Amino acid sequence: MTEYADEMAKIVRQIHPELKTAGFRKRRHTFNRSVEDGVVQVVNFQMGPKEPPGAEPIPPFRLDLYGLFTVNLGVAVEEAWEQMAPSGEVFPGFLNDYDCQLRVRLGHFMDRAEDVWWSLDEPSSADRVSSVLLGPGLDWLSRRGTRAAILDLFQAGGREALPTPTDLPVVMILRRLERIDDADEVLRSYYDSCTNRPAHRRYVYELAQSLGLDGLTPP
Repeated sequence: MTEYADEMAKIVRQIHPELKTAGFRKRRHTFNRSVEDGVVQVVNFQMGPKEPPGAEPIPPFRLDLYGLFTVNLGVAVEEAWEQMAPSGEVFPGFLNDYDCQLRVRLGHFMDRAEDVWWSLDEPSSADRVSSVLLGPGLDWLSRRGTRAAILDLFQAGGREALPTPTDLPVVMILRRLERIDDADEVLRSYYDSCTNRPAHRRYVYELAQSLGLDGLTPP
């Protein structure tokens, strides 16, 4: 184990008891919690990678993040995960942040709402991260812990309120709840908005066809 990996493990161990009390179970640097079947809240501690020899930082495109870490938050919904998964794959028993449809970095909840990476060399990093994670971070997750809560946020503020890059998770949740007319309305509206993304628009069209939604203008 490298020095930085050891420091990352120490920070995770320090925060683990609080997350365990909040209902999370742990696998290495990732934590899962679920209050509704098929909806999983995820907390992930991510170390910055070591750049290969000769690689030079090119801000803002490539930063030297070695010796730093960040915290990813996300929510995965089974039916939305299945919509993107290869055929026959089963919803995992433990989720990683990259499995999530709703995702945000912990720095979003700080003063400047930016992508924040903390130093693994700084003794106070764990306390600083803990205060944000156990406050606004867990509150963000809790307010997205059920399908009904996710739909309420979408209705109030669109996909940016979740946030999620597409409306498709909402479509799949509505179909899971057998709200087919609502699901079709969201899917039609989203398809109509994808005019500047031809490849994605075709994917959405094919998805709509597979779900039995007719009447869309072919891309």
